[in-house]
Amino acid sequence: MRLSFDDRYSAFVAWVKTLLPIAALGLLSTIFLFSGKVDVTQSLPYAELNVAEIIREQRITRPYFTGISDNGTKIAISAAYASPGAQNADILNINELSIIMAPDHARATQITAGVGTLDSSTQIVVISEDVQIAATPDFWLTTDVLIVDLKRGIATADSEFHGVTALGAIKAGKMVVEMTTNDGQIVFTNGVHLIYYPKPN
Repeated sequence: MRLSFDDRYSAFVAWVKTLLPIAALGLLSTIFLFSGKVDVTQSLPYAELNVAEIIREQRITRPYFTGISDNGTKIAISAAYASPGAQNADILNINELSIIMAPDHARATQITAGVGTLDSSTQIVVISEDVQIAATPDFWLTTDVLIVDLKRGIATADSEFHGVTALGAIKAGKMVVEMTTNDGQIVFTNGVHLIYYPKPN
């Protein structure tokens, strides 16, 4: 019997359907035959090191705390990470932190710094490294060390600071930022120097 063109094409397709899966299986088998052996134990030391480091540091990533002071000021603390103190369980070391103090009917004050320690027993935060205090739009100060009393809603700088206020450039030896129920006040003492910049008419 002589096959027509259509019959020959159908037979070719049938053979291809049979041969292609067999060829694919053969190619897959060569991958396992010629591939190199993988030593899974080589990655174990790195895994053990990472786990040991995490356990040793006990670091919390991006912690966030909120509360209300005795005078009703809302306070929020955030940081890049925090870790417990080695000698005192009440101490929490915090890095790249931000403290926002917001009275009910006044503009909020934001404090940022590189490092700080939070004492949970006294509710005192001591921060340092590029401490900045800002209350938009026209109040900005910087100092070396700032002590924040979370319970009372008071921030105190006992070292020299300088900055810009609505009146002009200012520097002094001590500053106290005290939040009240509906507002906040800032007291400057110890050699206050103010350069007044009158606003243009």
